[in-house]
Amino acid sequence: MPVTRTPERTAPESFGEGRGPSVSRRLRWALLAALGFVIVPSVYAVAVLTPLGQRVEDAALGGVRESDLFGSDTALNVISVPVILLLVVVIAAVAFARGRLAVGLGAGFVVLASAATSTWLKRIAERPEIAQSTTPNSFPSGHATIALAALFAVLMVTPRRFRPLVLLAGTAYAVFVANQTVVYGWHRVSDIIGACAVALFWLGLVRAVGPQVDRGVRGDRDGRRGPRRAVTAVLLVAVAAALLVGVVALLVGTLGGDHGAMLLAGRLASSASVLAVITAVWLADGMHHSPPTTSAAAPPVRR
Repeated sequence: MPVTRTPERTAPESFGEGRGPSVSRRLRWALLAALGFVIVPSVYAVAVLTPLGQRVEDAALGGVRESDLFGSDTALNVISVPVILLLVVVIAAVAFARGRLAVGLGAGFVVLASAATSTWLKRIAERPEIAQSTTPNSFPSGHATIALAALFAVLMVTPRRFRPLVLLAGTAYAVFVANQTVVYGWHRVSDIIGACAVALFWLGLVRAVGPQVDRGVRGDRDGRRGPRRAVTAVLLVAVAAALLVGVVALLVGTLGGDHGAMLLAGRLASSASVLAVITAVWLADGMHHSPPTTSAAAPPVRR
């Protein structure tokens, strides 16, 4: 009698199993880790250690209102040591429930290592007073580092079909945090870029040498293609829009001496850096390109 065969999952070679795809996947993350490692000292050298870099960044601080300087808000106050530790515990618990404790431990390590690195850099990366700055050292931003590292860690333990929604919510929060730290005078643009690089470095390192986040080939477990493609489009458009408006604001502020425009340029540059890093992670993970399940056209087996 004929026996119906179950559908087989097929996927492009780059997303399938085997030695070659695994090496390719780990290489992508290793390259992102290397990129983050290079960005941190490069941005520090250009923006913090040169008079021009300090003057350009401090120009944005001139647009900060005195009533808001070093102000705070709920979104920033949420980020604290107890909340970070609670987040790591929750991530590990979710991963354990899914049978992926090793992945959960790796995700928790991303958060803790990013936070520790940001704190360490802030202590050793001194800011020389070479441009009459009135704001102390703040490189890199600890708040932005935690917001991004937390998003990346949560994505590691989230089932693939739910990642588009989680990523959009986490991206909105990370961009909001980056904006707040700039508009309240807490941080400069270089601080946000440095934070992005720190989180990217640790995520890339863990994904390159740690446990494989997704088991098996991609297929129906990814959910529908529409949401993934929509997230990719939203991220790309958001990066382009932030860069375009930021450049216009920078030109207006530079040519017209408008401190408000300079502050807007700083906020958009910070937002663009956060969006660019998240987009790079989203694309590197391949979540935007997951094939559906296909049926194998095999002849029936008679017995």
